[in-house]
Amino acid sequence: MKWQDKYKDKLLSAEQAAKLVTSDSEVLFSMMNQPKDIGLELAKRYKELSNVTITSHWVEDYPFLHPTENPEMAKAFSIQDAFPLKHTRKEVQENRIDWKPTVFGLSDGVRQLDENRGRLYHFKDIFFLKLTPPNDSGYCSFGHQTWFSPSACKTAKIVVAEIDPSIPWVFGDYIKIDEIDYLVEAPVDGDVAKGNHVPATSVEDWELSQVIGVNIATLINDGDTLEIGTGTASEAVMGFLDDKKDLGVDSELSFRQLIDLKRRGIITDDKKNVDRGKSVCSSFRTFGGVDAELPEALKFITNNPEFEFHDISYMCNVPRVAQQNNMVAINNALAVDLLGQVVVTHVGPAPFGSPGGSLEYCIGAHYSKGGRAIFALQSTALHGKVSRIVPRLDPGAVVTVPMFYVDYLVTEHGIVNLDCKNIRERAEAIISIAHPDFQPELREAAKNLFGLISSDENSENSNISD
Repeated sequence: MKWQDKYKDKLLSAEQAAKLVTSDSEVLFSMMNQPKDIGLELAKRYKELSNVTITSHWVEDYPFLHPTENPEMAKAFSIQDAFPLKHTRKEVQENRIDWKPTVFGLSDGVRQLDENRGRLYHFKDIFFLKLTPPNDSGYCSFGHQTWFSPSACKTAKIVVAEIDPSIPWVFGDYIKIDEIDYLVEAPVDGDVAKGNHVPATSVEDWELSQVIGVNIATLINDGDTLEIGTGTASEAVMGFLDDKKDLGVDSELSFRQLIDLKRRGIITDDKKNVDRGKSVCSSFRTFGGVDAELPEALKFITNNPEFEFHDISYMCNVPRVAQQNNMVAINNALAVDLLGQVVVTHVGPAPFGSPGGSLEYCIGAHYSKGGRAIFALQSTALHGKVSRIVPRLDPGAVVTVPMFYVDYLVTEHGIVNLDCKNIRERAEAIISIAHPDFQPELREAAKNLFGLISSDENSENSNISD
């Protein structure tokens, strides 16, 4: 039987696909490229269903994400979220949506498919996702926002794929029509080039991030392989790599700026010893309505064998990352204490986001031959009223990255290398890149916590501390 005939036999409407969900089932939606029409149809069934658990990173908005607006819907659907975003952050912080801490990485491919150790995205009753149309051989691409979709397809009892022609075909992971249970054809007005909406950055934040970007760029050498995590401070480095040569990309996320660097020959991937010659990632970060060059970037990665998109469990795999020589992980922090403990997911005790791949890439880069684990943050928040560098973390705050794996910290006030420093030396170094307005109280706190440290307030804060 030809795949074209199988395709026709598997076709459902979005409404029919939503009716596959039964009470007491566990449902997973793909990340970023979400079949929103199926989700909206599922929400309409709240009077028919009970005890349905739905999990995703919610980049799209759905009625079931707001239980206080419809208590009956809350009885039908229990929502899990591992990455609070704008649609769910308030509900997560008020415990109306269950925040489920998780990391992307898996130690090996066996555990990935072990039901007793299955991660948040595996072994669901139904998995809803988007795919490209099949090629001549009947294979679909997961597209430029692959995330956990390949492994979720392998473990879900029922796989329902919305076929969307606007998703670019990319190299990496694929799935055959035979492996999909049902198909839904996307609405004709789909346009992946619109991207996912990202909150606007203030002029002040943008200007500070540029200084941080310049600082980070001084730590990048020719031939390094880069991982860059999401965040204003960490992303800024991409604007200051024009003088580098033979860079590589091995990252949870890729960005339009990295694709531009690849096009101009600054990123060649030729010095990599893992996946040489290819920029590898799990997702291409798109920006909604703010980047006129996005369509051209999507066109460049389409059918381009120099880019590969893989399941997140392949990318965020510490042993694999550590095998990459000169691996440099650059990630964003929300807060850091004077020991060098990094907070990525919380503001105080309130969940604010997800670690993404920052933990796995930090540890992998730390153990990479010639590697570096870098965390960047603006020194203050709330327009300079609050220091992000604190003596001790707030009660309830969660340490995302232990102090032992952080090699460099970077703010707009400089760079410090924490490797091999004792706790008093670490505190002194970290204080040196705090905002000057907060340094006296940080220094006083450090004296009480760790004993006497240098009180030379005339030290040059903008220098690199070795």
